[in-house]
Amino acid sequence: MRHKIEFVTIGNGRDEFGGTSEGETHFDDARAEIKPISGGERFMSNQLFAEATSQIKCRFVAGVTRKHKIKFGTRTFDILDVQNKDEKSVELFIVAKEIL
Repeated sequence: MRHKIEFVTIGNGRDEFGGTSEGETHFDDARAEIKPISGGERFMSNQLFAEATSQIKCRFVAGVTRKHKIKFGTRTFDILDVQNKDEKSVELFIVAKEIL
């Protein structure tokens, strides 16, 4: 597993003026293998939307859920599914959609 990924949590906080702001909080790092599964483009409401889905395999990280995001360099992924292979807490198989 040659790619270094970062799991982040997206949360809302308060700024100095009392308004809400969205920010990222570091959750954990891991080494991973990233494989593209599918990709495509859709045309809706006079706009072109690109979508890419990948499978990410990494060593087990406790507490990773669909509420987290994955950062890999400049790329960001939304987690669609997290599977603990054979429930052995050794590897995670994650299906994620890249935010383009």
